[in-house]
Amino acid sequence: MGKKIMIVGANFDDKGSQAKLFIVIDKLRQRFDDCEFFYAHNGEQFEESIYRFSKILYTKKVQSQILKANPLTNITKLFHKKDENVATDTTDLIPKMDLIIDVSDHVLVDESSMSDIEFYLDNIKLAKKYKIPIILMPQSFGPFKFNHENMHILGEMKDILFYPKAIFTREQDGYDELMGYFGLDNIRRATDMILPNEEFNISNVLTKFYRPEIPEIPDGNNVAIIPNARCFNKKYNEHSMDLYHKLFEELQSARKNVYIFAQSTSDLEACKNLYNAYGYFENLHLIEDEMDCVELNMFMKKFEVVISSRYLACVQAYRNFIPVLLLGTGVKYKELTELLGQEKLYYDILAEDCNNYDVVDALHDLLSDEDIAKTRIQTRMLNIQTNSCFKVFDELKWT
Repeated sequence: MGKKIMIVGANFDDKGSQAKLFIVIDKLRQRFDDCEFFYAHNGEQFEESIYRFSKILYTKKVQSQILKANPLTNITKLFHKKDENVATDTTDLIPKMDLIIDVSDHVLVDESSMSDIEFYLDNIKLAKKYKIPIILMPQSFGPFKFNHENMHILGEMKDILFYPKAIFTREQDGYDELMGYFGLDNIRRATDMILPNEEFNISNVLTKFYRPEIPEIPDGNNVAIIPNARCFNKKYNEHSMDLYHKLFEELQSARKNVYIFAQSTSDLEACKNLYNAYGYFENLHLIEDEMDCVELNMFMKKFEVVISSRYLACVQAYRNFIPVLLLGTGVKYKELTELLGQEKLYYDILAEDCNNYDVVDALHDLLSDEDIAKTRIQTRMLNIQTNSCFKVFDELKWT
């Protein structure tokens, strides 16, 4: 019987999070084809028959029960029904895992709630209690400028972060933050796990019943718009709407076919608002289909240029050598563009000094010679291929 592996920190609403779940399963199954995978979820509903992994209900309550249980005796019974008639004893199953993989994006940060941070740290405590190896795959860490009331969490972090087999930081900034506070010897630097343009074996994750559905659009001369709902809250809405209006004018002048669509379910309303406001541009189209991460990657290949405020969309574009006008905010976006020589195409549109005319000028320059940006991405990607976090799986030495 193969090893049992539980994956925490993923969700299906955000396709970047889903993609990390899929790629971890693929890379592990390439090495150990008889593994049994369990996706730890918080009550999500989806069609299970198309996936080659099981789902297991894993809430704060379940986690707490397992942490309190005696490792030598099965005291508490919690049941998660599958198809209404099959019961899984969660508190018995999870302690028997051979490996836990965390694919979170950015939880250990002073902006997170204490509840989310404690849940994250308790996953490591659970692994330690039952002597289960745990690996924190590439993600963002810090800053850790907690207020006086929450400063105690730094002590908890120091007491448990030594345990994971490896803690991969996606950005140098996060590496420096962890080393500065804790000086751990299990911290490693690696690029985002989705970025390397390595072969993805879809049959390792999805069954023969899976049929991708990709929106039909004409070939060539296409630009993708993937916004982030955060850019359209009350504080930033006027500035962002003005920016996109100017971008749409530039794209119309360049005679580009423009398609707005969402990476995350939470962004769909922002997509609709943009289209409703500026749908009078005849070259502007709205895609309302909700795609999974596999479909999204296939769809991205239909574009020559991407304008995105979402991380996965940027990464998927880069891994397909597509230039991106990146309108994000935060260190992870800045370091991503620096890694690929695309600094001049990055703008923090939530920053007070962001000038919309500068962003439009950058788009104009990009559209004037897309091949320059594309060639630079291809060159930089050659080095990224050799900096893979997945080599840590070979260190498990499972036979």
